[in-house]
Amino acid sequence: MDNYWEKLTASRVTRRRAMIATSAGAMGAAFLAACGGSDSGSSGSSGGGDKGGSSAVNKPEDTLKEAKRGGTIKDRTFGDVSTQDPFTPNNTLNAIEGQVYSSLVKFKPGYLKLPSEQELVGDLAESWETSPDGLTVTMKIRQNVKWHNKAPVNGRTFDVEDVLAGWNRFATKFSSRAGIANSADPAAPVLSVTAPDKNTIVMKLKEPIFYALQLFASNFTGNVPIMPKESDSGFDPRNDMIGTGPFYVDKYTPSVGFTLKRHPDYWDKDYALVDTVETPIVSEYSAALAQFKAGNIYSFGSYRSIPIINPEDVLPTKREVPKILIYQGELTSAGLIGTKMSFGWLGKSPFLDERVRQAFSMAMDRDLYLDTFFNVSPFAKEGLSVETFWNTHLQAEYLNGWLDPKGKDFGENAKYFKRDIAEAKKLLAAAGQANMETTSNYVTGPELGTTPKHAEVIDGFIRELGVKVNVKSLNYANEYIPKFRDGKGQYDGYTYVSTAGAPTGDEALIVLANEYWSKGTSAAFHGFSASGQNDQAGDPKLDEMFQKGRFERDNAKRAEIVKDIQRYIAKPWYAASLPGMGKVFTVAWPALRNFRVWQGRNARSNYQQWVDETKAPIAKA
Repeated sequence: MDNYWEKLTASRVTRRRAMIATSAGAMGAAFLAACGGSDSGSSGSSGGGDKGGSSAVNKPEDTLKEAKRGGTIKDRTFGDVSTQDPFTPNNTLNAIEGQVYSSLVKFKPGYLKLPSEQELVGDLAESWETSPDGLTVTMKIRQNVKWHNKAPVNGRTFDVEDVLAGWNRFATKFSSRAGIANSADPAAPVLSVTAPDKNTIVMKLKEPIFYALQLFASNFTGNVPIMPKESDSGFDPRNDMIGTGPFYVDKYTPSVGFTLKRHPDYWDKDYALVDTVETPIVSEYSAALAQFKAGNIYSFGSYRSIPIINPEDVLPTKREVPKILIYQGELTSAGLIGTKMSFGWLGKSPFLDERVRQAFSMAMDRDLYLDTFFNVSPFAKEGLSVETFWNTHLQAEYLNGWLDPKGKDFGENAKYFKRDIAEAKKLLAAAGQANMETTSNYVTGPELGTTPKHAEVIDGFIRELGVKVNVKSLNYANEYIPKFRDGKGQYDGYTYVSTAGAPTGDEALIVLANEYWSKGTSAAFHGFSASGQNDQAGDPKLDEMFQKGRFERDNAKRAEIVKDIQRYIAKPWYAASLPGMGKVFTVAWPALRNFRVWQGRNARSNYQQWVDETKAPIAKA
């Protein structure tokens, strides 16, 4: 069913009926039998399946010692990029960038499980130390790192001049530089980046914030990937990418796709085990699924893959192509790219009254939303359990700080998460908005994954309050990014926005600060004001909590501050994460080995994955 609101309303009765009848553990075995079982090489050391073959879900297994180097991984991406330059304002999300560029540091992924904490490890910076006052970070760069062998860089050795040139380019050209570079905004944390000698980088900070290095830990758009000093002088990064990463761009054909080749001089010799990654552009979900079933794409639903496989397609795909393997996936937003609901504050906006915002939250049936987007009931009927979580203003994937709004520790503001249409209508009436009309703004193209489907459902919940909701489709690059994503609420209606343009580490306090700290200079700040005026002044109490948390280096104490922020903001409801997240299932062909071995939000694409040509879809027998 293409219309997700119709699907959701049709499931309101069947969801409850189905969940009553899901206690039979034998159903998982029945499902596996109906699928024809796992591929003959999918158990034990051959493919990562359960040893006894009693489950439809395969366990990831580290087969690095068995790896045969070479071959091709067949992947895909969802669209062209308007420019390949990660520092270009209004740049679209570049899914290839993370395999080409490196960063100074990176987050350590979890091995065979999600990481329990966000630990930094070296990338181009091999080691570092922080001064006792927390104001200076001294890094030693990794030696003998080579750039890709492409003109005009030609495989030369990476050096500190690349870091300095890259920092200067970021601090002067990138649209979100104000969140990091003090030269762009006096409130930003990084005063300078210098090199006292050829092996050393020194970073000076305005304040001893705990997350300074995390701001340099991502090589994706919105952060600080390390680019060669030749950028803009002999090398045009708008039309090509030259990095030090594990793969280089061998060929890019607009509307067709990318071909990546293994960087032979990459410092981590066990990162890239294949010679080639073919990444065709497949924008339509149905076409991508068909290509996966045909064996022309090897995985469909890893964390970084957009679009992920729709949960309702997992079981039919397994039945249709029994050799395909099912794995437990990440905690995700079902294909969304970090999307939140943000309110517009212009003129006499109804959203200036917190009762309207509270009513919108109380209109949401979070459990039904989760059941719909994560296919909970149908999976349960087959004996497969899907773990789901309600989001607070912090998405549940940040388990190092997330506070369960259904738990006893959340406090009285937990009531605003509970669906209560009658009370929500009373709040609208009290705010003088009993006959409210508004506009839902969002990108209907593929740039934000499955956002249109989610928006359709959330808009449907809002309409159940008697609100007339009009829909406005936004152009991603020219309209959505400058006016809505980075517009700080200076528009009419409400919008579904991603915070991807905000430079951020991967820590709960930073994620919240990007959106709700008025002093933080982030483009993702929602532009609200506790006064109920459109002055973008923020909330003094929230600002105070963020200011305190920024300097707290004790992880446990900082986690308590994050929980207090969630409890507090649940009442004014200045913006909102979408209703919840779930641990969906992913699918891959047996030929793709080491799939899902490295896990977490920061597990790099194709890391230590290899291709076994004796298995499907390469081996047809």
